Amino acid sequence: MNRPFVFLALVMSAACASAGGGSSDSGATEASLMQADRDFAVATHARGIDGWMSFYASDAIRIRYRSNMVKGYDEIRKFDLPNISDTTTILNWEPTDSYVYRDGTTGSTTGRYWVVSRRSADSGKELGHGRYVTMWRREGGRWLVIMDTGYPDPPEQSR
Repeated sequence: MNRPFVFLALVMSAACASAGGGSSDSGATEASLMQADRDFAVATHARGIDGWMSFYASDAIRIRYRSNMVKGYDEIRKFDLPNISDTTTILNWEPTDSYVYRDGTTGSTTGRYWVVSRRSADSGKELGHGRYVTMWRREGGRWLVIMDTGYPDPPEQSR
């Protein structure tokens, strides 16, 4: 089995186990989680890195594609600042699925992302696309990101 997928399964299992014992929040539905993911994108587009980070929990992690984890709010901000602040591209994403775990305090979304050029020479051209997985924790009546990772789609095969 592929190591990144084994690691992701372990992270998801740990998140589920650590969520045990919490009380269910009446607003913790799959629809609310999908909306939180969409709101995450809107906030990022509107406010850049500040919008991006407004959805992260203080103890969150980012799993870099084919690399190590980035741990904690400040380190994630430092890691993501160059890409989120890049005015020549825009990161778009749309959740396709969500799941809220039994206790109602932990959930996950998966979806598609795509990066689009903003440069005048090729404005609107898709530069890359792939899938993502985000783990969420319900705190104070809102969903916060506790783990995020993405991976590019494999290159299309030439015929």
